Amino acid sequence: MSAPSAFVELQATGVRFFSQGDEAAFFGWLGKLDCVERYEGRGLTLFISINAASVDETGLRELLALFRRYGVELRQLAVFDRSEFADWFRSTQAYWHKEVFG
Repeated sequence: MSAPSAFVELQATGVRFFSQGDEAAFFGWLGKLDCVERYEGRGLTLFISINAASVDETGLRELLALFRRYGVELRQLAVFDRSEFADWFRSTQAYWHKEVFG
C-alpha cells in the first residue's frame, strides 16, 4: 500500500432519487463530508473529488454508507485500502466487503 495521492475522483452514475427530499438528503450528506472537495454532474454521472489525505475512518465509513444507500459502485472505494483502516475495512464480515474487494 502506498501513500494516498492528493485527489481521487469517484463516480456516481445513474443515481435514482425518489423525491426532492431524497435528492436533498444525498447532496446534504455528501456536502457534510470533510474529505469531499467538490462534485460536478456531467450527463448521468456525478464526479466526486475526494482529498485522499483527509479521508479518516469516519469519512470512509460515511462514504461506504452513502454509496451503499444510493447504489453507487462500492468497488471504487478500494482505493482507500490503507493500513490505518485494515483492521475493520478488510473485515470479511462487513456488509461492504464483497462489493469493495470482490
